[in-house]
Amino acid sequence: MNKSLPKSSFPPIRRWLMYTLFAFILLLLKINYIFAQETIDVGVTGWDVKRPVLASACPHGCPWGELGEFVQEAMEPMDYEVILCRNCNYNLGPRIVATKSYPPELNEDMIRSGTTQRVNATIDFGITSSIQLTNAYNGGVNDPGEYHFSNLRLIAHIEDPSYLLVGVRKETGITSLSQIKEKRLPVRIITRGGDVENAVLNYYGLTQKALESWGGSLGSVGEEDAKFDVIVGGNASPSQNPECSYWTAYSYNNNLYFLDLAEELLEQIDNDVTGYERTVVRWGLLRGVDRAIPTVARSGQAIFARDDIPEQAAYDIAKAIDTHRSGLKWYIRVYTYDSQSVWKNDDVPLHPGAERYYREIGYIPY
Repeated sequence: MNKSLPKSSFPPIRRWLMYTLFAFILLLLKINYIFAQETIDVGVTGWDVKRPVLASACPHGCPWGELGEFVQEAMEPMDYEVILCRNCNYNLGPRIVATKSYPPELNEDMIRSGTTQRVNATIDFGITSSIQLTNAYNGGVNDPGEYHFSNLRLIAHIEDPSYLLVGVRKETGITSLSQIKEKRLPVRIITRGGDVENAVLNYYGLTQKALESWGGSLGSVGEEDAKFDVIVGGNASPSQNPECSYWTAYSYNNNLYFLDLAEELLEQIDNDVTGYERTVVRWGLLRGVDRAIPTVARSGQAIFARDDIPEQAAYDIAKAIDTHRSGLKWYIRVYTYDSQSVWKNDDVPLHPGAERYYREIGYIPY
């Protein structure tokens, strides 16, 4: 028979010691967080002294961090000292550049990704995804008045593909997403929650409310040992950068079968979702991709600036990136430079200085 422990089993002094120890550990964690971050004075910055500050990202494999290092190295021979803002990431870059703002304070997520320093300087130009640059220039996705930064200008578009894939654990027996609603399967779906993923879920009627009504759930991608039956993601890649590494982990930790998506859905995404276009995922992209799979994909990171930066500076950035393009292959993600697309990013205008370079070199026809 179960009996509750008498109060004497946990005397007040012991409880007090336990609470004190717990509070001390929390204090140590807080102190460690405080001392892990540092704001540094980088001195005089700006284009006139050839010390521009670039909105970049973390040093531990973040794509905008890698490309920041690439731009920094590419511009050194032209006597530029590019200063990297490592915590101008997430969706912050376009806004910070457009408003010539200071970087935000560091947070715990940034510190975990290796960013421990914040530069005390306004930002001159930046790197972000092609989709985010388009949305920032046009005013966002859902609200045209949200973050409408019409003073942003493209300098260079770098190719960097990732794909829309839907994987299911083989033991579920699922061969089409349509089966989930038809059979009211109580599956656990995880997703990034972006526009392209939502387009897939909405097409098949797999909203959170619907899933929960028959015992299923809708969650977010996260830890490597996450429990799920179905994963939907628009950034599938074998690369080990923080944003995509879960694909490799999930595909190796689970026996996944990758589904074909409806032709009508793929056409709808191609027409309606910014940055995605029709393509085919090739055999072996990830463990479990056992055939060519028609899908949609996005490709592109953008180096951009405000419309008020000197024309010569924009020219120099475009030239440096082109001249140094062979260095793009030596990163976690294998970036490529395409002379037919480097000067295009949807309807975001090209900076006149960059345009002058691309016309001189013959990439843009007169």
